[in-house]
Amino acid sequence: MIIFVAATYWMILWVTALPGSSSQIKLSYPRIEFIEGLRAVFLFRAQGVSPDAKALVGGLAIGERELLSPEMAENMKTLSLTHLVAVSGANLAIIMGVIYLITATFGLARNTRFTSALVVMVAYILVVGPESSVLRSATMATFVAVGLWLGRGAKPLISLAWAVIFLLAVDPGLATDFGFALSALATVGLLTMAVPIYKWLSGFMPRLIAIGIAASFSAQLTTTPVLLMLQPSIPIYSVLANLIVEPVVAPVTILGILALILAYPLPFLSSAVSYLASIGTWWITLVANEVSAWPAARVHFVAGPAGIVLAALIVLLCLGLYQPRLVKYRVGFAASLAGVLLLSAAWSTIDQIRFQGFDGEWEVVNCDVGQGDALVIRSQGVIALIDVGRKPDPVRECLDNLKVTQIDLLVITHFDADHAGGIYGALDGRKVKTAVISGFADDRPLVSLVASALAQSRVEVLTGFAGMGGKLGELNWKVLAPTAKATEAKDSNDASVIVAFTGEKYGVLALGDLGAAGQTRLMRNAGGALSELAHSPLLLKVAHHGSADQSSQLFEMLSADVAIFSVGQNPYGHPTKKALDQATLSGAIVVRTDELGSVAFRFEEQSWKISSAGKLTA
Repeated sequence: MIIFVAATYWMILWVTALPGSSSQIKLSYPRIEFIEGLRAVFLFRAQGVSPDAKALVGGLAIGERELLSPEMAENMKTLSLTHLVAVSGANLAIIMGVIYLITATFGLARNTRFTSALVVMVAYILVVGPESSVLRSATMATFVAVGLWLGRGAKPLISLAWAVIFLLAVDPGLATDFGFALSALATVGLLTMAVPIYKWLSGFMPRLIAIGIAASFSAQLTTTPVLLMLQPSIPIYSVLANLIVEPVVAPVTILGILALILAYPLPFLSSAVSYLASIGTWWITLVANEVSAWPAARVHFVAGPAGIVLAALIVLLCLGLYQPRLVKYRVGFAASLAGVLLLSAAWSTIDQIRFQGFDGEWEVVNCDVGQGDALVIRSQGVIALIDVGRKPDPVRECLDNLKVTQIDLLVITHFDADHAGGIYGALDGRKVKTAVISGFADDRPLVSLVASALAQSRVEVLTGFAGMGGKLGELNWKVLAPTAKATEAKDSNDASVIVAFTGEKYGVLALGDLGAAGQTRLMRNAGGALSELAHSPLLLKVAHHGSADQSSQLFEMLSADVAIFSVGQNPYGHPTKKALDQATLSGAIVVRTDELGSVAFRFEEQSWKISSAGKLTA
């Protein structure tokens, strides 16, 4: 019977996980009307202490992420708590364990217990959907259960290996799925390092605290190389935050699933149970909000491939410390690990000093001006500045630190305050030769203020139009959009001046606040110029601070080496998960000023070298 259930589960995978990318799994998943209705009724009937607490009940129970407020999602991301709303092995372990205990309590046969647990597991997968982390967990659980049922015991690490092999055979696209990688690596950490760490910690602290720290730390460590691909920084309080919220996770998950089961037959009871569960999730929201506001919640690590390689090496060395066959080499491993850590710290410090001193070579700097844009480009000593941020002080401080005394080309992409409000910070104490502005009919007061400031500084002002261009040192610059009067644009954002810089070595593209419709129009009208950029090592300033209004086709077409998200604290949820995912899937290294502060780029040995200044400005 258990073999039949396992075969049925694998058949579900073969049907739903068609060959291709992991995104195809989600598109091909045959949503059953009853299941969709059950999810909808559960989420509709759910009640909570607060909106975010209610949303988290859905997150822990069925992996529903969309109901969380942008602020809460960002705070959880800062502390690496987002795994709580990604259904994975912990959820399946809780569910299958509860079912196994219930069937054992009723004295059912051993085969029936295993079969019941697997049947419930398959049903749960149908409800939450075949997310990559769910598929990994369920497949591993199936291998473990079959091994136990056959009386051959269970070797979790081997089961994990077989699960990964099987799923990659079914869907090779999972090889580039971050969720799948994080799930597998976290499990590796739990299976290899958690127990030895727990044994060591339990010698001088309570066992419950020791096991919580061991589990959180081991999972965090082994996933660090992949997390650095998404965010080049380390969450300092992650282990502490996970330890504090861990006691409520299992109760909330059980109550949330119970509320899901009751949603159809007893909706009012379902609401009551979900409210009870939300008391636990309220505690999670409290921890996320409070701890994420602590100083240095995330600390910059070495950016780019170098940081990822260093992190991977650290993980491998730590794993080596806990391999029985390598016991006699532990001293060597420890010394090597210390050396790597020192090298990482030194490398990071050198990068910080090089940029903070502003004496090193740089070709592009994205100034940290909070929620706004200010991109500086230098070639042979000639300077271009794209936008000036919201306030004068941040852009003034950045330009002063860069020792910029003359701006040869100033582009104000449009007249939103976060792009044009800091105009005096760029003009004060500096000579500006030429300014290019959008020709969109805009009667907001800031338009007149910028015009007055440019006139007072005797700056030549030109209206940008597609085809306008010139030289900037060794680079050629060219406006790709809009037309002179921007009559094709529906609003100011859509009329952003889009300017590209190209040279023999690399390209830079600044997209202003252009939305998806404008990006599609840009591909149609300036396809040749974009293709030229796509064939060079490209630095892309992502549109509109990473809003969700992005064209995935443009990301794919450009295949930028680096995607810059110029962003600060904001109520809009920027940068959105959608934009971050699109940038990552296109192969770009994601760089965020809200995490790294001002960021400098120099092109060397056919690749971009990235230096972060940290949070120098407000």
